[in-house]
Amino acid sequence: MRKVIFVILFLGCLYHVSGQTNSEKITDLLNQVINFDNSNLNSERPIANVNLLAAQQADTMLIITKENAKSVLDEAKKYQFCIISVERHTIVIVESWNNCIQSGSWGYCMPYGTGYIQKGVMEKKTDYINNIIGIPDSQRRTVFLFNKK
Repeated sequence: MRKVIFVILFLGCLYHVSGQTNSEKITDLLNQVINFDNSNLNSERPIANVNLLAAQQADTMLIITKENAKSVLDEAKKYQFCIISVERHTIVIVESWNNCIQSGSWGYCMPYGTGYIQKGVMEKKTDYINNIIGIPDSQRRTVFLFNKK
């Protein structure tokens, strides 16, 4: 009987995780930082909406490029939370500044984070942020810095 209950609970949890909409996934990731009350996220492509909310609520907003990565990320360390968005398809929250890996492309020790990349299907990524936000190019990468919610 216990095995049956465990299997039912496990399948229910599995269904809940896989059954989340894209907006629910993003909300779960960033709920500790961004206030989503009364917001209407696009359930299929929510990152554009999150960019607007983050811009309204962030204490500081910066654009990161290869040329200014060191100064932007050094500044970001002074804040409680750092979210980086790439255009309308990628978003990541820094989880650890101490756990970092030197990036030749960015010329900085890139911190560890969790985020989502959406190219059709929204895919969760937990890795060093350079592996989530990609190599420096012409895409706009916005850094949102928050002291607290």
